[in-house]
Amino acid sequence: MGSVLFLQAITVIFSLSIVTTLLNKRLFDMPQAIGVPIVSAILVFALQWGMNLFGRNHFIHVDIMALKAAVGHINFYDFLVNGVICFILTSSALKFKISDLKRYWRQILILATLGLLLCSVLFGGLLYAFQFLVGDYVPLLVLLLLGSALGATDPIGIKGVLSSVRTPRHLMVKLEGESLFNDAMCIVVFMTILTLINGQHVSPIGVIENFFYEIIVAVIIGFIFGIGALRLLHGKHENESLILATALLASGSYLVAYFAHASGPIACVVGGLIVGNKWQEVLQKKEIDDVNNFWHAVEGIINSFLFTLIGLELFIVDMSKTLVIGGIVAFVLLHLSRFIGNILAFMLFPKVHKKSYHGSLTILSWGGVRGGISLALILAVANMPALAKYSDILVGYTFICVLLSGVVCGLGLPEVLNAFYYNPDEPKTGFRGWYQRQCHRFNRSGVMYTIEDRSDGSEYISVYNPIAVATAAADPSEEIALTPEELKQKVDKLENPDNF
Repeated sequence: MGSVLFLQAITVIFSLSIVTTLLNKRLFDMPQAIGVPIVSAILVFALQWGMNLFGRNHFIHVDIMALKAAVGHINFYDFLVNGVICFILTSSALKFKISDLKRYWRQILILATLGLLLCSVLFGGLLYAFQFLVGDYVPLLVLLLLGSALGATDPIGIKGVLSSVRTPRHLMVKLEGESLFNDAMCIVVFMTILTLINGQHVSPIGVIENFFYEIIVAVIIGFIFGIGALRLLHGKHENESLILATALLASGSYLVAYFAHASGPIACVVGGLIVGNKWQEVLQKKEIDDVNNFWHAVEGIINSFLFTLIGLELFIVDMSKTLVIGGIVAFVLLHLSRFIGNILAFMLFPKVHKKSYHGSLTILSWGGVRGGISLALILAVANMPALAKYSDILVGYTFICVLLSGVVCGLGLPEVLNAFYYNPDEPKTGFRGWYQRQCHRFNRSGVMYTIEDRSDGSEYISVYNPIAVATAAADPSEEIALTPEELKQKVDKLENPDNF
């Protein structure tokens, strides 16, 4: 009669995903990228607690070891990195404007490469010192491996957060751009460190050659698939054929890049950018909207699956008190490293650093939400012989960092934005009011912006309180005020549209 194993697996995943999605929407109403893993984790805790109470009687029998084994057999890496990530990245790239990339490519490149590298090294070093102090030694290379996995921001988490708050467009472009392009750097650093852990020799020249090979070949593959997809889109089409053409663009470019040992994510992004910025020349607006709406729905379904699976990973981690405390410390060190790493990275490029909106670097550093890519990389290698001894720390710390980055950085992003961009409706009472007041401390000068939407759809960013500019620039030891001309120059510099 055949097997229904595939149908059973899909039914279970659909059931779990709809439960976690509905509970999040109706109880917490948090962004999907944050709320669904939390609900999933709560359900796992509740299930484990219930089984401890009722699982050993004559009426109810639940085999917790079988559940752990089932979750442990989920190949998270193949599902995400070698699976659905190609569709998520291509869908995002189809809506990303090349004009924005041309305008902010320096900032995106710094964040996605040098900023990520410095963050990974700083995090590994700080966490090594912490583990040494508490007497739970972990080799530095292992922690650098963890840092390289956690250094990457997640495009799914970023989109989930940004879609739920009023964010200045220039910040949205840079955060989404960083999340789209830093995968290549993350994976190269991760695989290089993994090679060293396995005792293989890696030369600096070989690493650089491999990095540029992956990038250049991936760009060529993405370009070829992008041009080919545009040719397919010419002429008359049904909606189904348009969707299939973009699906082929995603899976085909990623698969060819994979077999060419190039960066699949970069190939998908390049192909998506080419099609997304040219298909208005060959398709009607309604057709483009229909395709985008389809991929938006697909992204939502994939995200529900993905974040439910992230929560279920709790089954394979022994969450001891020591591990939870260590994970919280790791989260703090991770985001401290991101702040310091981004500051150091931009200090190396003073021309870029000087031309910035007030608070941009703080917001960009705070908005580094981690997600499924970090967890997928760690789960793929945690049980290797060289790393098996530290698998609980690697998986546990990664899970806690991913979960807390969504809760603290994701849910806290609106308050951080309110510290620099005036919001008359910002929370003033209760816990959120207290938290908002703490976030205002990030803005020591008190200079704030307002965002105005123009009729052409563009944004105009202006200084909300120019008097704060004069106060911040004044020397407290001298009673010398700025002249109107000097004040205007400082305000114009803060409002420069070329800022980042």
